[in-house]
Amino acid sequence: MIRKEIFMNNYEIKNIVFDVGDVLVHFRYRDHMKDLGFSDEAVDFLSENMVLTEFWHELDLGIRTEQEAIDTFTTLYPQYDREIRIFWANTEPLVAEYPYAKPMIQSIREQGYGVYLLSNYPTDLSDRHWPKFTFLPETNGHIISAFEKMAKPDPRFYQLLTSRFGLNLNECIFIDDRPKNITPAAELGMKALPFTGYEKLKSDLQEFGIRIPSREA
Repeated sequence: MIRKEIFMNNYEIKNIVFDVGDVLVHFRYRDHMKDLGFSDEAVDFLSENMVLTEFWHELDLGIRTEQEAIDTFTTLYPQYDREIRIFWANTEPLVAEYPYAKPMIQSIREQGYGVYLLSNYPTDLSDRHWPKFTFLPETNGHIISAFEKMAKPDPRFYQLLTSRFGLNLNECIFIDDRPKNITPAAELGMKALPFTGYEKLKSDLQEFGIRIPSREA
């Protein structure tokens, strides 16, 4: 199908750029810990003090390793030594692909748009998870933060879309679930859409004449 000429601020929209975590896949760290048999107290504590920390961002930046994570957090929180080691020994189920991801991307591509991924993701986890994402072969390209030693919301990370793939950022729609990542995308000229759910995204894209399937399809 031929892409319609959809214009935004006098620029034709040609590409859709997706975040991955909690947009195309569920970052299910709390459910994962529950599946591993952790107590509610351990789930709450490790979510707040291990996953949702600056250290995890350093994993995304590729300047920390999983072994450093184990060493650091077992030293800081010896009361959860067992749980921390079990968590890092069983990271394959840490994410789950959303069923809508592949058909959505296929639909967008069929309408003539390019689809790219711009993701904050640690090195080891991306090596483990990304080969299993069924939507990955449907995209035109992707950039993973840990391999670049930079991450969102650093404006330089977004600009890799231009230097790596030749994209004009003014011709891109950017979709991310984190407001702090939306702001620099908009400042760089991208049409930035906050992801708050699939049906809202469907409505937002429809304003640009871009159709995606119903979630049940």
